[in-house]
Amino acid sequence: MNEKKIPVGELKNKISELLKILQMDQERKPLKLPIWMGSLFYVRLFVESQKRESLQPYFPYAGFPLEWTRGDEMMEPRQRVWQLEYQVQYCSSIVEEGHFMEGAKTCEDSLWAEELCKFTDWIADRADWEQGMPVVFGMALEEMIRQIYDMGNSGLFLMPEPILQLLIGLSEEKKGEKVWNPSCRTGAFLAAAHESHPEWKLEGSEQEKEYCLLAQMLQFFYGAGITGIRRENSLEAVREKYDLIVSNPPVGELEMEKQEKFPVITRKIQLQYLQMVMEHLEKQGLAVLVVNEGTLFKFDAEMKVRQRLVEQFRLEGIISLPAGVFLPYTGSKASIVIFTNEKASEKDRDYVWFYELHNVGYTLDRKREPLEGSEIFQLLESWKNRKKMETEWKEQIARGSRKNQWENPVPQEWKYSHCWFAKESDIRNNDYNLTAGRYKPWKEEGEEVLESPMELLEQLASLEKETMNEIQELIEMTKNYG
Repeated sequence: MNEKKIPVGELKNKISELLKILQMDQERKPLKLPIWMGSLFYVRLFVESQKRESLQPYFPYAGFPLEWTRGDEMMEPRQRVWQLEYQVQYCSSIVEEGHFMEGAKTCEDSLWAEELCKFTDWIADRADWEQGMPVVFGMALEEMIRQIYDMGNSGLFLMPEPILQLLIGLSEEKKGEKVWNPSCRTGAFLAAAHESHPEWKLEGSEQEKEYCLLAQMLQFFYGAGITGIRRENSLEAVREKYDLIVSNPPVGELEMEKQEKFPVITRKIQLQYLQMVMEHLEKQGLAVLVVNEGTLFKFDAEMKVRQRLVEQFRLEGIISLPAGVFLPYTGSKASIVIFTNEKASEKDRDYVWFYELHNVGYTLDRKREPLEGSEIFQLLESWKNRKKMETEWKEQIARGSRKNQWENPVPQEWKYSHCWFAKESDIRNNDYNLTAGRYKPWKEEGEEVLESPMELLEQLASLEKETMNEIQELIEMTKNYG
């Protein structure tokens, strides 16, 4: 496979050098770079397809041949820009409607044009041309997007690689099924899922034009074509049914006139997304969603949505993620909610699996430096063995139980330090609170116990203040991007 021809570290260093040369940390709209890069990748591959049969299924037939001029060949700077512009426009004119190259443009900066050509050549020289689409182009584009995201000036949310692999691992109980990734952003999950499970029938939805283009590019350069990625508002999507839905719902508020779209009336986008997923989930289907922590404990609409989740679906598990896992985008805490579409009359109401994740394999700051001892493999093993562990929990409860700090029943002894269970009836008695710590068998050393409603309200006010500060930061960032 061609991805082995370029060591990951070498690819990362090459892209880092390119971003420094182009001074991307000072760009107001840095995502234009990977979009232009994707257009040049397409041109280079189109040229190669004219002589390589393995590439021809990916490209339209064209009787007029194109030639590629390498970046290190001497050429008058403006001539290179004009040549690339012509080639991009030509490819744009022959693709089908809805293709990411439709209406494509390239850069007008001669330095950028030369450097992007050189980088394209560097990738092409290391590609395996015998395996159809050389996925090294997809690897390069995805790494470029990730490095731009890490600069913190793109306004883009990108799922960290370890969390992507965690979401895929949690989803593997569904094999060869119809999969939907609403609000797919640049398509990182779709690309990773295709690599791990090429048999999955993947679809994605994304409303933002730039993100949708990048998602289509990644799908194409990884050899999956561009079918299945639609530019649309997921909340307005046609009511198809899916066996697996994986998403990180956006946060915000809708217009007043759109608040009655689902059974629980609310303007909060994340709560509408949860209900939208419920509507699109096939019978026996699985949903794996990343949600902000407030969704799990707040009252009013949040509690009503949680009630609907617990009473009308089978809540399989909750994974508490550490605060800072999504930096530099946000330092707010989040959790993963996992549920299946099983009607109340068809399921055995029993226990919900909880897991508290601490080490994700990198530091929980903006640097995100590698850490040893990632717990993700351990978490996935616990997820796979949760039925056996649930039986152990029941047996331990039968031998002797006590009350935890929230007055919920827990075993006198429990050997698993990161996971535990809660009975649905206990969740109901706790106003459908789904935070993992609510049902933890023990109090961690130094952990504060909130014993009064006043303390709970103060904690909630602090979270709301943090949210408002982050929104204000995003507003200021948006002003900078024009």
